[in-house]
Amino acid sequence: MAKHIPPSDQELYEIEALACDATPGPWEPQVVLDYVTGESARVVVHAPESDSEFRYVVEREVDISEADQRYIAAMHPDAGLRLVREIRRLRRVEERMDSLCSVMQHLNAFLERRGLVAQAQRFVEVRAQLERIQPESFNAAPRDPASPTRPETSSSLA
Repeated sequence: MAKHIPPSDQELYEIEALACDATPGPWEPQVVLDYVTGESARVVVHAPESDSEFRYVVEREVDISEADQRYIAAMHPDAGLRLVREIRRLRRVEERMDSLCSVMQHLNAFLERRGLVAQAQRFVEVRAQLERIQPESFNAAPRDPASPTRPETSSSLA
């Protein structure tokens, strides 16, 4: 399966612009019966809630508006699936963020009960300053606790 590539900002802007230019929704599929010939045709209609009259968006014998054509072409199944995957990914991110916020609230309550909030804030400030001074020491991969902490120690044991 191919890796999911989220829509770029430009692609989202283009879809949004096309949607704004197209006939407003909701759209719904209908089967229309011609009472003279007895033939039926599949159409797509716009049926505003405030109006009882249908407005054809797609009809067999009538030209589709250029704006609706561009929108329908842009919202092909692959584009729709990319948007759905991106929405699902963002929901997972939101769930993780909510979970982290919950943990942080519990941690804050714990620190408050023990009177450690000021010390924790100071620790965060000092760490941020150290990260600015020596970012390489904070960006390194976490060390394995079983491995020696200093390279000299491991070489002297050999």
